[in-house]
Amino acid sequence: MPANIQQLRTSLPSTNVWQNLNTQAAAATGAQNAHQTGNHELPGVHPSGQSWHAFTSSKNQHQPYVQHLNQSINGLHEFIHKHAASGPQKRKALTNVQNFSTTKINCKPAALTPMMVNENRRNLHLIAQQLKNDAIPLEQRVGLALALTEGLNVCNEGATLNIQSCASELINQQQGLAGIVVGLKNQLIDQQLLQLVKHVDARQLSPAMAEAFEIHHVQALKNHVAGQWGLTAIEDRYATDQYQHQVGPMAQALLEKTITPATLANLVADRIANKLVEFTSSELNAGMPSEQLKTEPLRRQLQAEFGTRIDLQHCLQFSEDYLTVTIQSREAIAAHVIDSFKNIGLVPKDASASFILSEKTISTQQAIEQTSHLLGAPPVRQMAFNASFWFGHTLNSSQQEKEDEERKKTQRHHTSA
Repeated sequence: MPANIQQLRTSLPSTNVWQNLNTQAAAATGAQNAHQTGNHELPGVHPSGQSWHAFTSSKNQHQPYVQHLNQSINGLHEFIHKHAASGPQKRKALTNVQNFSTTKINCKPAALTPMMVNENRRNLHLIAQQLKNDAIPLEQRVGLALALTEGLNVCNEGATLNIQSCASELINQQQGLAGIVVGLKNQLIDQQLLQLVKHVDARQLSPAMAEAFEIHHVQALKNHVAGQWGLTAIEDRYATDQYQHQVGPMAQALLEKTITPATLANLVADRIANKLVEFTSSELNAGMPSEQLKTEPLRRQLQAEFGTRIDLQHCLQFSEDYLTVTIQSREAIAAHVIDSFKNIGLVPKDASASFILSEKTISTQQAIEQTSHLLGAPPVRQMAFNASFWFGHTLNSSQQEKEDEERKKTQRHHTSA
């Protein structure tokens, strides 16, 4: 048994496993095509001195890129205007988009950045396309669009990270079990690493500095674990190697303790139960007359949401006389989800669902306490002065004092003579 669970723990955070799930998820909704359309025909612009100067100096060169950026940002603005609920959040979101457009896109050409015309342009195009993707629930699209607007008017690196994160989340909001699992995994990684960064930085940075570097330190840790957890490493000058070396080993151990097959199975089971109520009635929780349940339409709705690997019969429980029907227990649905995990390659084929679900789960705070021994020492802050200067100055002063004393002795000798 111990060998079996060890195999599970090492197979879950596997690069090949997550790459395979990303491929399955993309195939489920044609997201690969969306990625291809995201690679707009405009070539990337080299950020070096002469090439970049020529690009910003020539209207013929930079105008097509600005137009493409405007198309995408206008698409975001129109989507929020049309679909977001009226209120302060919507007004603030629209204002943020307009400010971003004015200051970062339609600014003086010399103020454009390579990140804006390359990475941001491609990802904003992808976002604009995916906001039109009806395969992604409208509620999810609106939520991600509003969240993006909160992170547009920050430092250039921070805005780039927020735009990239929104594009990734939209891709991961895909129907089918693989897409749901990838999305849950990414959400959990963000949540766990954010809590870890807050824990670490509160002890070594001022509150203002901790808040300013929060997004960059989370990205540093995501870069550190990217290879094992199917993430994309993103270059960020504030996501330093020093921070990765200090906190990275702790971050990796934290994720292994908190993101397990059991954790993902239970989260999927909760989502299935919520969707069954959404598709039918809240009475399904306590029990509803079987004659009121239209199983075939419900089966189609469930499979449209979770894919064909989730079977309705494993999610419902009928009374012995078949007069009433309720939702299966969380444990029963999670066991069915584990069996489905085998089919998508997330856990080994011979894995025991009951054994996996018997594994004790721990909170993020407990995991932080259990992995705290892996935290390295914070980077040594350089002194404001070069200590060797004072050391050298001391030596020079002592030598000067000796020379002065010798000179005085010589003068006294000549005077007395």
